[in-house]
Amino acid sequence: MQHAIARTAFSAPTKAAVRGWAPRRSGLLVISVVLGLMGQALATEPREHLHLTVNLRGDYTGAASAGFNLAGVSTQLALRALPEGMKGVYWLGNGYNLECSWRLSDRQVTDVVLAIKDDPKFSGIYYISDEPHPGVCADAPQRLAERTALIHSLDPRGRTFTVVLNGSSAPTEFTQMKDAADYIGVDPYPCNVKNERTGCAYAALRQRIDQALGAGIPTTRIVPVFQTFGQVCTSLNRKYPPYYRMPTVAETEAMLAIWDEKVPVKDRPFDMAYSWGTQPTLACPTLQMADGGSHPNLRSFYEDYFARMKEASSH
Repeated sequence: MQHAIARTAFSAPTKAAVRGWAPRRSGLLVISVVLGLMGQALATEPREHLHLTVNLRGDYTGAASAGFNLAGVSTQLALRALPEGMKGVYWLGNGYNLECSWRLSDRQVTDVVLAIKDDPKFSGIYYISDEPHPGVCADAPQRLAERTALIHSLDPRGRTFTVVLNGSSAPTEFTQMKDAADYIGVDPYPCNVKNERTGCAYAALRQRIDQALGAGIPTTRIVPVFQTFGQVCTSLNRKYPPYYRMPTVAETEAMLAIWDEKVPVKDRPFDMAYSWGTQPTLACPTLQMADGGSHPNLRSFYEDYFARMKEASSH
């Protein structure tokens, strides 16, 4: 990834690093103040553009060749295996999604943070939950804020990341979750089998981004999540057929133009492509497979897109 991530420029109020520490009531207020100050600082700081992808299953070289410099990892072994120029975003396991609990306890998180926070291959970004749902778990915002505060107490330079769905069935999640983590991923996937002939739902993409902005999440904290997958080759055992389809190159170009307009490249902390590798029941085909053979050549497109970012920032 970057040679010197913006991690070195981060600062935040600290508390004594106490195992299992988590403020039960003041967490959201503390995080809100810290994030406001952080957003102001980041808005003026030049930094290398960072690109995350996940589910690599060891194919770090392939992802790096397409321009990705951040990789999702969940073990120290994977962190050490990253090639030069790539750093890890550490997945701490899900929580407050379908089950109203953490996969890792505060003590386990403490052990992980203390073990990796100074690792030169660690990006400083902790992925603490994927699509937590306050509608399912009413205490999700508070619990994520507490986890963010715990991580800040142990690693003041570290930053937490969560992806918030905020779908049509739960349109207030951005407002509820906006202060729960440092970085908020926005993941509309507008390309599905229903719009294969008419084109991806660009209006829905714009709407979802506008909802995040309208909730008060600044562009310096929004992580665009790009759709780089379909479901035609998943092995789902369910009544309904696969829903998502891989976008074409032209559709990808149109979606990224919307993202660039709404969340300017110079502002976003990093971006994320879901997914590099396949997930048998969720994502197939994926970006790893999109080389222009049986699937659109999205790999070359993203490589060019990232290169243009780098070129533009050098002037």
